[in-house]
Amino acid sequence: MNLRKLAQNIFSQWVMLGTQLIISVVMTPFLVRRLGDEGYGIIALISGLVGYHGILYFGLGAAVVKFVAEHHAKEDREALDETVSTIFTIYLAIGVLWLILSLLLAPVLPGLFHLPAAKALDAQLMLLMMGVALFIHFPGSVYGGVVMGLERFDVLNRYNFVLLLLRTSLTVAAVSWRPSVLLVGAINMVTLLAEPVVAWVFARRLVPWLTVSVKSFSRARMRELFTFSTQSFLFTLSEKLINYTDEFVISQARGPGAVTNYVIPLRLVDYARDALDKATLVLMPGVSAAAARGEITTLQTLWRFGNKAVMCLVAPVSLVFVCWGHHVLSLWLDAEHADKGYPPLVWLAFAFIVQVAGRGLARPIFEGLGWLSIPARITVIEGVLNLAMSVVLVRTWGIAGVGFATFVPAAISGVLVMPWYVCQRLGVSFVEHLGRTFVRTLPPLVPAYGVLWAAERWGLHRHLVTTALVCLAVLIVYVVFAWGLTFSREERGIIRARVGRA
Repeated sequence: MNLRKLAQNIFSQWVMLGTQLIISVVMTPFLVRRLGDEGYGIIALISGLVGYHGILYFGLGAAVVKFVAEHHAKEDREALDETVSTIFTIYLAIGVLWLILSLLLAPVLPGLFHLPAAKALDAQLMLLMMGVALFIHFPGSVYGGVVMGLERFDVLNRYNFVLLLLRTSLTVAAVSWRPSVLLVGAINMVTLLAEPVVAWVFARRLVPWLTVSVKSFSRARMRELFTFSTQSFLFTLSEKLINYTDEFVISQARGPGAVTNYVIPLRLVDYARDALDKATLVLMPGVSAAAARGEITTLQTLWRFGNKAVMCLVAPVSLVFVCWGHHVLSLWLDAEHADKGYPPLVWLAFAFIVQVAGRGLARPIFEGLGWLSIPARITVIEGVLNLAMSVVLVRTWGIAGVGFATFVPAAISGVLVMPWYVCQRLGVSFVEHLGRTFVRTLPPLVPAYGVLWAAERWGLHRHLVTTALVCLAVLIVYVVFAWGLTFSREERGIIRARVGRA
């Protein structure tokens, strides 16, 4: 793998995500105050429904990245054209299906999720606008897959950054003028339509000879793609069950107002999860290329060092959520939202750690090598168990019970089942994996916690800026101590050598 290109892609992903985080930190309380708990809850609900459009890709999003990387590495232009054209045609059909689903769901939406009558029409129209936008977005998204398959995530991020700023500016102006769920939906629709246009422009620049046409659709190629994508689809479906069904379960049991109290802490965890997901996503094209060249040692090294490195980022973030989560929520919104949101935040933080431990690096390795059958089934079982527990616990324990329902199956899968399977397939010791990933990453938590303890005694948790600086200090202190306590001398030498060669 080209370490310089990998670092460039990860950096661009994190810059994009960091900007999204800053904007969301500012926009969430602004929208809650302007739209109210019910209005914001409806936007979160519709966004959650739209988030399910990823299921309709049937795993072909990962297939685009994987096979574009493979065909480009082998310089097989004919196969690349045929693969992209076949997926484009399938996406076009899926776009039509999504539009039909939106039309069918809109009339029953208010009754299904107990929406207040005053907000029902806006929610229905927002759903329909998202249906139209995704009808176009589905086929256009194949070009984004081409760009990612060529390991140019930085190109997409550069221009999606501009679209993000545009969407934010328009939302602030519109909601300041007239607080409306419908206006927010209209702005999201326009910017969603712009994304595939940007991807098309840069796919054409990177691969000017690429020919995409419905006429180049191949049934044989489709069978090959679906052999891989079906298993990736199961991964995506289960992750949706795990992370994005909570809003619907809570809305059914306790109404849209309770959704807001859960979604806010969930967003905090999602920011951290997205940072790691975006970093590991850029590994998949390189893994596919390495697999095509038979470089299994590269993947063993990635698994051994990568999990430890990922946990060195996850552990201090989760420490902040658990110890200072109430402070963060109080400063971000208010004490009332903090009191309601902190209990589920604790369980979601624990779930975040074990989910990353189990799937953080596992999925790009599985997808790159095509080893998806068993891991996909493991993740589906986790998702179904999560959903079943959430349905039961939301009525007896409230939104904290939903957070607990996310943690328990994630712990079983992320600590034991999934890593054991990866270690077996890669020929790596599972016991050593547990020691590297969990035992070796615990000691630096002590000085990191010391930073939080001292900062609280000095009252630094009472202001947003000082709180942010303390959180950054926790991460830095943890990483500094982890360099000496978590990584061995040999591992530090390998890291220096790889960085030096970059």
